Amino acid sequence: MNYFSRIHCEPLTKKWWKHLLLGILFLLLGIWIFITPMTSYMSLSLFFTLALIITGVFEIIASMLYRKETTNWGWHLAGGIVDFIIGGILLFNPAMTMTLLPYVLAIWLMYKGVISALISLRLKSYDIKGWVWMLAMGIGTLLFAILIYIYPVLGGLSIVYATAISFLALGMFNLSVAYHLGKLRKRIENSI
Repeated sequence: MNYFSRIHCEPLTKKWWKHLLLGILFLLLGIWIFITPMTSYMSLSLFFTLALIITGVFEIIASMLYRKETTNWGWHLAGGIVDFIIGGILLFNPAMTMTLLPYVLAIWLMYKGVISALISLRLKSYDIKGWVWMLAMGIGTLLFAILIYIYPVLGGLSIVYATAISFLALGMFNLSVAYHLGKLRKRIENSI
């Protein structure tokens, strides 16, 4: 690995833990939703709201911890703040949450799908094997988000399953990123 690549990769590899935690969170949410599909729409609203708040906190912390080493840290901070604020608003307005959930969920998952796809393309530039699968997971998240947005009236069950699949894809993506960033970190350490 050349010096230029190492300078740009090293700050990125320090964030592997954020992707690991988010991956576990999204996988657990996806599995929980699949296991309990008949759980009330209100429960899904509450869990989605909590996921937004927790994701926002993780992204805010990670962006602040690595702001000196990351070129676009402001975008991660802004995304974390938006997640946290939307989660807070929805937490204190359960009726609004139930009404707006399909749209908020769809827009949030579209954003996460696009960001996931962009991250996978960035990892490709670092010669990370498996970037295509990460790109596919990002695109899969985006496609299910579009499905939720276009067909919000199909009923709670279809939204539940589309949400579960989106969370599973997002979880697998984040776990894959954590794994590959860990491997990249070892490559950097071995090249020093």
